[in-house]
Amino acid sequence: MLESRILEQIITIVGSENVATERQDLLCYGYDATQMEFLPDAVVHPGNVDEISQIMKLANAENIHVFPRGAGSGFTGGALPKGGGIVLVVTRLNRILRIDTENLIAEVEPGVVTEQFQMEVEKLGLFYPPDPASLKFSTLGGNVAENAGGPRCVKYGVTRDFVMGLEVVLPTGDIIRTGGETYKGVVGYDLTRLLCGSEGTLGIITKIIFKLLPLPEAKKTMLTIFDSIDGAARAVSTIIGNKIIPTTLEFMDHATLQCVEKRFSLGIPDSGRAVLIIEVDGDRELIEKQAARIQELVRPLAGGMQGS
Repeated sequence: MLESRILEQIITIVGSENVATERQDLLCYGYDATQMEFLPDAVVHPGNVDEISQIMKLANAENIHVFPRGAGSGFTGGALPKGGGIVLVVTRLNRILRIDTENLIAEVEPGVVTEQFQMEVEKLGLFYPPDPASLKFSTLGGNVAENAGGPRCVKYGVTRDFVMGLEVVLPTGDIIRTGGETYKGVVGYDLTRLLCGSEGTLGIITKIIFKLLPLPEAKKTMLTIFDSIDGAARAVSTIIGNKIIPTTLEFMDHATLQCVEKRFSLGIPDSGRAVLIIEVDGDRELIEKQAARIQELVRPLAGGMQGS
């Protein structure tokens, strides 16, 4: 339990409507996708970087644990308030501050939902590739804190590869800015990459500068069924060994295929032991050539199974 004087100070910083201490409210922020549960002492919803800074200064002075949280969709326990303390929810910081179409960068707050951000940049003919499975509800701050990947990381890399700069509140309450808006920032320690994947242990992310790419003209998706797991594995190395880097390469084994077939009745044969879902993107003419070449390469490895 937090002392009443500390709660009063927190309420002074963020307002009473943004502080929760009732058990039913604490339960909602005491777990994440791991389904492990730890009850915090308070849940706080700051509205800007200055409020976060003040809360961290208070917590540092009073030796109170603070756990930054976005959507709570992580599987590593980074948002779990083990040992009690404050869960600091950053979802009120949810603005896309700017999308610079000339320099191919965007500046966002950590509470922006990943899919929302992707949709907004694609309206302008731009592309943000990282696509974690939770993209429909996960937040960008959480993606950076967890260094999220996704199927497209085969070709494009993970979240860290698109973060150019950060604004971060340190455990002391100090506000720092790392990186910048230019690609050739080569001097000094790379604190930006250090913070990516740190799961909130080094600071609380309050702004992010992302690198963007031109939106690919087209994409093509293929599915190939194999009569052995070994055939699917050799297909992956064969494709990449022939200098083709797919956008995504997703593998499903026999047990997964049985579950999918039972649920959706797709007509997957019982003899299928593995499936590869392969996607390529880019210039329309190029991806047709790549798709044809991929089919040519994997056909001998499928063992007579069908692909499309």
